[in-house]
Amino acid sequence: MICVIIACGSHRRMIEEHQKLAEDGIELVELRLDFLRKEPEIYRLLPNRPTNVIVTIRRREDGGQWRDTEDRRQRILRSVIADGVEFVDLELDIAKKIPRFGSTKRIISYHNLEETPENLDLLRDELLKCDADIVKIAVTPKNINDVYRMIEFLKRVNKPGVSVPTLGISMTELGAMTRLLGKKYGAPFGFASFSETRTIAPGMMYYKTLRDLYRYENVDSHTEVFGVVGDPIGHSLSPLIHNASFGALNLNKIYLPFRMPGEELSPFIDRAQEIDLKGLSVTIPHKVAVIKKLTQLDPAVEEIDACNTIILDGYSRFGYNTDYLAAVLSIETAMGLNPDGTSPLDGKKALVLGAGGAGKAIAFGLIEKGARVIISDIKDEMAEKLANQLHCDFCTWETRNSYVVQILANCTPVGMFPNVNETPMERSALRGGMFVFDAVYNPENTLLLKQARDKGCTTISGIEMFVGQACLQFKLFTGRKASASFMRGLVKKTLSPVHD
Repeated sequence: MICVIIACGSHRRMIEEHQKLAEDGIELVELRLDFLRKEPEIYRLLPNRPTNVIVTIRRREDGGQWRDTEDRRQRILRSVIADGVEFVDLELDIAKKIPRFGSTKRIISYHNLEETPENLDLLRDELLKCDADIVKIAVTPKNINDVYRMIEFLKRVNKPGVSVPTLGISMTELGAMTRLLGKKYGAPFGFASFSETRTIAPGMMYYKTLRDLYRYENVDSHTEVFGVVGDPIGHSLSPLIHNASFGALNLNKIYLPFRMPGEELSPFIDRAQEIDLKGLSVTIPHKVAVIKKLTQLDPAVEEIDACNTIILDGYSRFGYNTDYLAAVLSIETAMGLNPDGTSPLDGKKALVLGAGGAGKAIAFGLIEKGARVIISDIKDEMAEKLANQLHCDFCTWETRNSYVVQILANCTPVGMFPNVNETPMERSALRGGMFVFDAVYNPENTLLLKQARDKGCTTISGIEMFVGQACLQFKLFTGRKASASFMRGLVKKTLSPVHD
């Protein structure tokens, strides 16, 4: 079950938002009375409530907004219990002062905005002593190992048949997986915000995202976990297309975003089996660094020295690269496939911008198809190193605009949202008849592609590569074929209202 938190300044608005949630099928709402600008008027909020509610009045030291006295706060909590509210949230230090009464269930909570305590079991024991119906522990992870400690703790204490379930949340974006996987590990419900823009707690999601994108209500102990790892990760549309494709095929799987700074990548991979992680997409900046964590490499990964897909089987990790296959096929399709089966890329001169993971993959694929490749990167030494590795040419970033080529492939993030007014190539360097590919897919119509079309070039959007590599990943993840048109439609629908 999803519990949506309403935290706003007026009683009228709180009542209106509560009614909207009920109309949208939400069955449990947390009323954060500490956000009200005026003294809480319980007689307005509770008698005609359209759903079950949790009443919470959070102090500032626990991350709340309560401005009045502690005595007044506890009197209101006693009052809502007397009125028969379904749930009340009581912090550990006051729970024993407020006895059980009537049918109201007690959520005994602990919040730590600084760290994750070492002994979570001991903390839970203290919470249980306060006559709890539900135990809630919300803490702040300092690293990914703190997040894994929370998950291991939840798996241990929320075994089937447990009489008092435990809600465990590692706050911040690093710990977002605990919110998404809580139901898999026995949490009675998951918290979400009423609005996309109203931030209630670090890492908390909008309720429609939790319900519709991640299909939270379908998660259970057997749900298989997949995801994408990168830094940053918020822009990625991979969770959208993979979760929707899982849903379309009725697969009990969930695909999560994992934002991992460089120093967290290794421990994240080392302990991935603890969250039943079966497959992983890899994006910027980890496509190279992740290779040292693999136990077996596809030949293309060895050649390219970049991995964008991992299949996990216990402690075995198999690395693949679906980028180059998807990119090359999208360019070949735009050029027109030859009737005799030979590649239209054979013998063509191609300039690849970017020597990172995507650049390596696409340059490799072009060379494999017989193209004569030139590599350029803002870091000249990276371009030269990659050119030597792939036995092709390179040019300095300053001279890239002077080359006459049939194919231009941008594999840099230049032009990616929100920097949509940037381009990696001067307009004057674009010539009619060129095939211009841009790996950036957000926005679909980058400035580079717009200028290329104006100059009479054939353009290939990064959406084609993105969807193509995702379809190949999906097959590796599930053994099933994904619908490219379904994925493409989702991506276009998401991007077009914002950027076109």
